[in-house]
Amino acid sequence: MIDLSILPSRLPPIHTEQGPVTVERIAAKHTQILCEASQQAIHHVKPWLGSGLCPVTPALAKQCIHAMEVDRDTGYGLTYLLVHEERCLGMGLINYIHHSHLTANLGYWLRPDACGKGLATAICETLKKLAFNQMNLNRLECLIEPNNKASLRVAERIGAVKEGLCRKRVFGRDALLYSITV
Repeated sequence: MIDLSILPSRLPPIHTEQGPVTVERIAAKHTQILCEASQQAIHHVKPWLGSGLCPVTPALAKQCIHAMEVDRDTGYGLTYLLVHEERCLGMGLINYIHHSHLTANLGYWLRPDACGKGLATAICETLKKLAFNQMNLNRLECLIEPNNKASLRVAERIGAVKEGLCRKRVFGRDALLYSITV
């Protein structure tokens, strides 16, 4: 099993015109900023990822963070936040880790005012490097809502290959399956 506890709590920063965006492993100290970012993003995140990954109250943010810490401890997944000037801009995660086949899911969300600045591509590239270079995974999968043009562009930018349509795959909705392999 991959020991996720030994992976870094900070990944290399993402450089933007507004300055560096830090990539920090989710922790209890992020409760307030995660809650605030989630309140901004919930309307476009919830239909696709549910509300568990986008907690809109401090109590829900604490539960989410605790669940993600348990996920890390049990080898299920790893979550990082994009942080700029003490504001959470979004989340990137590697989850559904299959330790025998060395595969996992790659996901992310951004708050609306962080979209269109290359951050989604940057966090996915950062997590892709972590997955292949430090976790030694063979494959990452991205499930994308067919009408989400922005996420489709991100998948193409990070070198993901479209494999097909998965009917009723996410909350009863169709999803396009993209993969990235070493």
